[in-house]
Formats: sequence, structure tokens, C-alpha cells
Amino acid sequence: METPANLMTPTIFAETVQTKLATVGNGVQVLVHDEAWAKEKGMGSFLSVTNGTKEPAKFLEITYKGEGSDDKCIALVGKGVTFDSGGISIKPSASMDQMRADMGGAANVAATIYALAQLKAPVHVKGFIPLCENMPSGTATKPGDVVFAMNGKSICVDNTDAEGRLILADALCYASTFEPKFIVDIATLT
Repeated sequence: METPANLMTPTIFAETVQTKLATVGNGVQVLVHDEAWAKEKGMGSFLSVTNGTKEPAKFLEITYKGEGSDDKCIALVGKGVTFDSGGISIKPSASMDQMRADMGGAANVAATIYALAQLKAPVHVKGFIPLCENMPSGTATKPGDVVFAMNGKSICVDNTDAEGRLILADALCYASTFEPKFIVDIATLT
């Protein structure tokens, strides 16, 4: 969480997780989905946060199925905003440099699955990590815009600094399609 945002973009985060989890083996699978995949899934809520940045969004889907585990998984969803300026509803400059840590939930999901695989825990876990930046620009989502989540629900974006809720909405919807035993979401929300 201390890595500067220019050195931990959504792309770099995804590559880092892929590389790290490949070292543990034990049947861990990492899928890295792109914006086209998210659009195909109808993840308008997640994608609305990415409108202001040139950095492409990613969506990680990580699976670990330990020996002797159930078919039904436990779902972990982690907020992965690699830099959060607040978007058009821009944050105060005094603490802006700390906004590189807004991917703490994502880091925790990846680390938890890594630890479970290392321990060869007899559990079936799926991790879902939406990764993006929240930046202001002429193409950014504006306060008052209406976006649509994967489940078809409309969301009026009153404040673009509520990006965590927007990306988690679609990640939680996607996680629920696997009919998990339960879902745990991990996020830095204000």
C-alpha cells in the first residue's frame, strides 16, 4: 500500500498478483479481465469510475480450491482503487498522496488467498478484485450522472468520491453469480 501510484497501476497490480500467486502453485488460478469483458458483463457501475483516466481498468478473478474442500466457495471481494483523487468531486490536496493506499482491500484479498494456498487449507475461495483509478478529466463521470450496475439497478452518482461503492456494487453482483456460501468484502471506505 506504500508503493507510489505510478508504480502500482491497475495493470501492474494485476501482473504482480499473477506473478506472486504463480509461485505458490497448489491449484491457484488467476484470471485478469479487461474493460471489454466488464462492459460485456454489464458492469456500468465499475466502469463509470474509470471514465476519467487513461489507465485501463482490470478485474481479477482468483480461485483457490484446496484438497477436500466443498464445491461451494467463499467469496472475497476487495476494493482496488490504485489512486483515488475523488474524481470530479476532488479530494483536498493535503492528504492526496495517501490515496495510493485505496487498494488495501484488494491487497488483502490477494494476500489471503496466497496464505490459504501456501497452507494448503481445505477451503474453496474465490477472490474478486475490481482495479481502477478515480481521476478527474473532461470524460470523467460527473455528480448527478446515472449509471447501471450489473444487476440492472440504476445508481445516481451524487459524489464521484464514492467510487468504492460503485466498483464494489458490480464486484459483489458478479461474486453472487457463483452462489457462494457467503461473501466478505474488504475496502477502505469513507
